[in-house]
Amino acid sequence: MTPFLDAILAFPTAIFTIVLGVVMTYWLFVIIGAVGIDILDGGDLHLEAGGKALGGAVEAGGKALGGAVEAGGKALGAHDHDAHLDGGLLSALGFAGIPLTVSVSLVAFISWFLSVSSAGPVHAALGPYLPSWLVSSALGVLCFMVATVAAGLAVRPLRPVFVAKKAPGRDSLMGRVCTISSGGVTGTSGHATLEDGGAGMLLHVVCAKANELKRGDPALILAYDAARDVYEVEPVDWLVPEELEQLRDPARAAALARVKSRG
Repeated sequence: MTPFLDAILAFPTAIFTIVLGVVMTYWLFVIIGAVGIDILDGGDLHLEAGGKALGGAVEAGGKALGGAVEAGGKALGAHDHDAHLDGGLLSALGFAGIPLTVSVSLVAFISWFLSVSSAGPVHAALGPYLPSWLVSSALGVLCFMVATVAAGLAVRPLRPVFVAKKAPGRDSLMGRVCTISSGGVTGTSGHATLEDGGAGMLLHVVCAKANELKRGDPALILAYDAARDVYEVEPVDWLVPEELEQLRDPARAAALARVKSRG
């Protein structure tokens, strides 16, 4: 155990050990639900007194290493010195679309692993010819640069996992066709599903007019009643051919829904 401790506490590995400790603490708080995975990307932080202090330290440490990631990338030959974290430099390195916390964590771990595994052989090979501080400094920079490139390559396949699909707003649902999921729809109750390109939406729907809507029937969304938190619908079967044609165009479908909701 002593040789291992000596290795992880020796320069330059000690720097990566400290950062890795902060990263592991952060992920521990993620596991228990105290912080979110997107804390450095604008996510909300919900911690009590003591937890807030540690959460702040985690954020500060992550941002510091995030800045180091950008600096390391520029050293590798990036020409856009005003690049933003969400594009430009980090995009070229492969980190675009990946939460900064994930990128920082992976860079920290790979840097630490490379430093621990290579420090002994490198010092043994170059120690007799170069000052120890120079070998250690060069090794630390090299490990960080290699880790940055390796992490960028490693996270690229994960990008689709972190794509956030924004649910459509209530106003954008006007004129859309939903599918009734309840046994029927009355003026006070009813449910329908709407495909949104993701997991789908479950809507509380009503129809003030007598109807024969049943499970599986299509219905046109006319309006949203904020007071009751329900969507007003009517059977698609009630539409004449000209109106059915308008459903092909979202703008015309929304206009049709507004007209029918007034009538």
